[in-house]
Amino acid sequence: MADYEAVKVPLDPTPAQERMFRMYAGAARFAYNAALAHMKEQLDERKAQIEAGVAKKDLVKIDNNVVKFGYWWRANRDTLAPWWPEVASQVFNCAFDNLGHASANFLKSLSGKRQGGPVGFPKFKPRAAAKAFAFSTITIPDAHGVKLPRIGRVHTLRNVERLVAGRATKTTTIRCEAGRWYASILCETPTPTPPVNTKPEVWVVFGLDEYIALSDGTRLTNPRPYRHALADLRKASRDLSRKTPGSARYMDQQRKVARIHKRVKALRDNALHAASKRLAEHYGVIHVQRIHLARGMRHHVLAQPLADAAFAEFTRQLAYKTARTGASVHMHEPMTVEQHVDAMALAQRLANGPSPDA
Repeated sequence: MADYEAVKVPLDPTPAQERMFRMYAGAARFAYNAALAHMKEQLDERKAQIEAGVAKKDLVKIDNNVVKFGYWWRANRDTLAPWWPEVASQVFNCAFDNLGHASANFLKSLSGKRQGGPVGFPKFKPRAAAKAFAFSTITIPDAHGVKLPRIGRVHTLRNVERLVAGRATKTTTIRCEAGRWYASILCETPTPTPPVNTKPEVWVVFGLDEYIALSDGTRLTNPRPYRHALADLRKASRDLSRKTPGSARYMDQQRKVARIHKRVKALRDNALHAASKRLAEHYGVIHVQRIHLARGMRHHVLAQPLADAAFAEFTRQLAYKTARTGASVHMHEPMTVEQHVDAMALAQRLANGPSPDA
């Protein structure tokens, strides 16, 4: 049994390598959209056959995984994309794999086998979509370099050997965020045996004034990065709306807006990791009182601070970090936002008389 951990490394490509990155991202998007159009044609054909009364065993088979998409692509790539030899084949296979997972999630959501909210049918990726592509295998030649198929060695701004630490690497995704390229390397990690955790028990309640309130009187503040950056974001977005789409100034201003969003995300992630790590290391049993986010997000005043706090991401991080420290997390019935206004009083009351688990 093994766990998987993603290592995110900033890249420093040469101008020629960056042009190849953009070409590969466009090729991955083209392959994804072409395979999706092919799948939709098969679905329309199957629907017409059903209406015509064709027997079930004679209905057309739907291509919905990477293997079937691969067979179809190799039979039609010369017509669809004569430039395909210029791109590494792994890029196309990873795009087909993503589409296969998207269609599988849609079918699982329809049948009720997938947890969470409903998942829609896969959609076509527009030109404005995030520039990203993936490789199934890479090599790490030195401490500050990754070797990508057909692209060669790309310099990294962090010590990738130290981050990977000799673990087996799986899929590597190359993505452009706010004008900078990153490599997310999925590493296979053996599942460690968690130690016996005998640290104290605590109740955690999400509040509106403070980030979270603990039943022992501890308050973890909410940095609210989006709220603090809202004035700059509004000005940058207003300047963006006054420029001609597609022009050089428009693209430059678009990168400025993206950089503001990137900083907001970085500040939020830093606060989330610090808070979840503190709880996982200092407590043995953690009771988390959920908040009714769906109701709160419909409120015109509460929606922004609730989204800025990212409570769902916090609980996700808490779950995998406590698995390493031996602590246990218990999720309890969601409560309305109004009941969380005085989060400290609620946390202390729940610690004295806990409610049953959800």
